[in-house]
Amino acid sequence: MNDRRIAIALFIVAFGTYVYFYGGWGANQEVNYALTRAMVEARTFAVDDFTVHEGDIANGRGGHVYSNKPPGLSMLAAAPYALQYALQQRRIVRFRDYWRTNKRLVTIEICGIAGALIPAILFLYGRRVLRVSAWSAALVALMIAFGTIVFPYSTMMFAHVPSALFLLLAFVLVRTRPVLAGVAAGIASMCFLLCIPAALILAGAAALSGTATAEGSGRHKSALLFIAGGAPFAIALAMYQWICFGSPFVTSLERSGYAQQGLVLGVFGTPTHFFDLLVPEYRGLFFSSPILLFALIGFAFLWRRFRAEAIAILAIALVFLLSIASFNGWHGGAAFGPRYLVPIIPLLGIPMMFAADRWRVAWLVLGAISIAINLAATAVDPMPIDGMMHPLTGYILRAPHLSLAQDSGNLGASILPAILWIVAGSWWILKRATSSPDTSDRSPALSRDARASSDSSAARPT
Repeated sequence: MNDRRIAIALFIVAFGTYVYFYGGWGANQEVNYALTRAMVEARTFAVDDFTVHEGDIANGRGGHVYSNKPPGLSMLAAAPYALQYALQQRRIVRFRDYWRTNKRLVTIEICGIAGALIPAILFLYGRRVLRVSAWSAALVALMIAFGTIVFPYSTMMFAHVPSALFLLLAFVLVRTRPVLAGVAAGIASMCFLLCIPAALILAGAAALSGTATAEGSGRHKSALLFIAGGAPFAIALAMYQWICFGSPFVTSLERSGYAQQGLVLGVFGTPTHFFDLLVPEYRGLFFSSPILLFALIGFAFLWRRFRAEAIAILAIALVFLLSIASFNGWHGGAAFGPRYLVPIIPLLGIPMMFAADRWRVAWLVLGAISIAINLAATAVDPMPIDGMMHPLTGYILRAPHLSLAQDSGNLGASILPAILWIVAGSWWILKRATSSPDTSDRSPALSRDARASSDSSAARPT
């Protein structure tokens, strides 16, 4: 019961923070929203009649213009937007700033909620499967929520955070609920195409697992159930591509202005930017989120206790790193940090849980720096212009103050309320975590699940 309360508190604290900020609008968010509007208002995938940025479009069948993004995020947003649209058309609700309010609500309903669910799910996975202390699980969950670029991208309508949520769900459910894991992997893949090879890794991991599942026993059955869960989404994506581009095997990337001859899918070449995605200020993952260095330390402990999980996480991370390093738009344009790597960040929180009780001074220092960096980026401008080689030290930290309403979309005139909210919420969560019993003292059902997890760790993915 205490774990459930902590998980709920993690969601509330994260969601309250993400709602306070609004990362603003840009070409990426605009075209995602345009596809949502097209589906709801005009029952079409073409975005010709909706405002889009010319750089983020793809030319499709019949001379129509389509989004150059996968359709998953826009489809997720269609349901809440349809409700908003219906209420506004019937004049049940009215907004003073119609378009800005609608955009912000959709962002909150999809990206804000998705981002806030990530720390809650991570915490429960750490407690129920990894059997780490409540302190370790809660601390890592808070760091992923506020000390990484999950923070700024939960305030903008990018596909990265929703795909991160569903990829995390696929990972944590593949052993016990392979059908639901397949569904989650399918949704993640429709949001972000790089989740497709990640889903294949999880399917292979399920095939290698000999652990009994809730739906049945046997490793092959587990893999088949996973595939069955994801198959409808693969079919839906293929149908979308056929309708828009004339073939189920032609992606929006290949029909966009970013496609180049001689590259795989028009955008993937040689992985020459591997180092650039990890270290430098421009797009370095460890520069924008130095707390993630503890994932490297935690891998050694995860490998000893849950080797299959470590292999799966490492394989997925390498797929993302190598793919983005070879992408001709690897830098992500107007962005803070390596935004294309957001989907793997929650997975990196899993090995971090095994290092949370070690080197506490280093945790405190790197954690404080990480939260400060991402809070500043979120409050000032999470989309520094492309080509700004020092987005943090050369721009964000040189702003007149850390709360420019016209830039950040901050609900108030200061980031002080957000800081107080984060501090108070984190204090309550960590205080509650210190009084939480060890996993060995928990209910018999949970203890049996944890023992089965530990005993079969060398043979299963998660």
